[in-house]
Amino acid sequence: MLERKPHIGGASVTEEFAPGYRASTYAFIMGHLHPRVIAELDLRKHGLESIPVPDVCNPTEDDCIVFSKDPKKTHAQIARFSRRDADNYPRFFEHLQSTVKLLREVQMLTPTNPFRRDPAGLFKTARLAWKLRNYEKEIYTLMQTLSLSAFNYVSRWFESDIVKAKFMFWATIGSNVGPYSPGTAFYLVAHLIGQTGLSFAKGGMGAIAGAGKAHGMRIRTAADVAESLVSNGWAHGVRLTDGEEIPAGIVKRDQLPAEFMRWIDGYRTRGKSFNLLCAIDRLPRYKGFSSERTGDEYPAYSHIGPTPEFLERAFDEAKFGGYSSAPFLSPSIPTWYDDTLAPKGKHIITFQGGVTPYALKHSTWEAEKPRLLRNIYAVMDRFAPGFSASVMEHKLFLPKDIEDDINMPGGNTQHGELTLDQLFMMRPAPGYADYRTPLKNLYQCGGSTHPGGAVSAVPGHNAAREILKDWK
Repeated sequence: MLERKPHIGGASVTEEFAPGYRASTYAFIMGHLHPRVIAELDLRKHGLESIPVPDVCNPTEDDCIVFSKDPKKTHAQIARFSRRDADNYPRFFEHLQSTVKLLREVQMLTPTNPFRRDPAGLFKTARLAWKLRNYEKEIYTLMQTLSLSAFNYVSRWFESDIVKAKFMFWATIGSNVGPYSPGTAFYLVAHLIGQTGLSFAKGGMGAIAGAGKAHGMRIRTAADVAESLVSNGWAHGVRLTDGEEIPAGIVKRDQLPAEFMRWIDGYRTRGKSFNLLCAIDRLPRYKGFSSERTGDEYPAYSHIGPTPEFLERAFDEAKFGGYSSAPFLSPSIPTWYDDTLAPKGKHIITFQGGVTPYALKHSTWEAEKPRLLRNIYAVMDRFAPGFSASVMEHKLFLPKDIEDDINMPGGNTQHGELTLDQLFMMRPAPGYADYRTPLKNLYQCGGSTHPGGAVSAVPGHNAAREILKDWK
């Protein structure tokens, strides 16, 4: 395996961003890492340790709501705001349970091309249709989520703004449009697919790649690939930027047909979210949080977006080439659970938030970064007074920064928008969603393929399965 950076991991890395302070730089949570990948690579045995996060806090300025892994606790929390919403909460998840089950099955499938007319193609399409024969209700639900806004979808179940905002926040993660836009309900459902549970990786997300190295794969770092080597339609190696040529039996990475490249060039990948890492000298204190009201010791993982309107307005300025004056935030404090990441008595806090377009229309990010940072701190100070005074060091990553550092397309956390035209047999291009390409021996295995990003390791798992089939 060739890696452009000095260390492996891509978005799953742990790096020192200030002296003595280490953090997961890009991906913060390992809830989507697929159990099959963990088991097949025996990652637990090789050092991967997860730390469960039992609760997620959504603070307002004078209150908060905590969603817990304990259904009874969550029911009681919701009932403080709406008895109807509390009663609908288990019904909502029961309604989605079978749809999430279907998505988990589809996640592990290789997408088919239903328009192939050869016997093998017809067989694959028929086999898929047979698998889906009992999922009528679930497919109708998926059609709804791919059409409805997150706001409209949750409003069918809940009446309280704070409860609606809780679910709608999921629809902002990786999305390029606000939760009032059609199709954003699918983002909400997609974030329920993870089976590992909300958790931090002990030592940061770099522990995932570290555990994977134990299987003896030959890895070469600081090896920046410039192009694939192709002869007579076969990819037979790569050329590095320093001119070195490396032969290979299989190339996973441009001598490609114009029609294929037309689809790839039109594939929408530009992200709109930022990552911020901060070294802090004390824990933030949310003024709306109360241990007595929530039964929670401390909100180490939170979503700041108290109303549906707050979330949508964060996208409004970005629609016209600007960025959010009051961004929504997802602050997490892994040092609450893992004291190996910071000096004793100190903490790190990591944020993912939005909305920050890949490029600005009337300014540059070089000029606007200081103002964006002030906007982020202003939101935190509004909900956790004095937070900005606790920050000793910080490092801010915008979509272009992420793309430049790890080649994540457009800095998009999903490696491409999760919209109807970029899912399953359309991801990343019709006819080539099966991890293959127009060139023999050249395969696709990143998050821009089915089923998408979010550190699930499923695209690589599925691609490896197809490569092994071709080798037989």
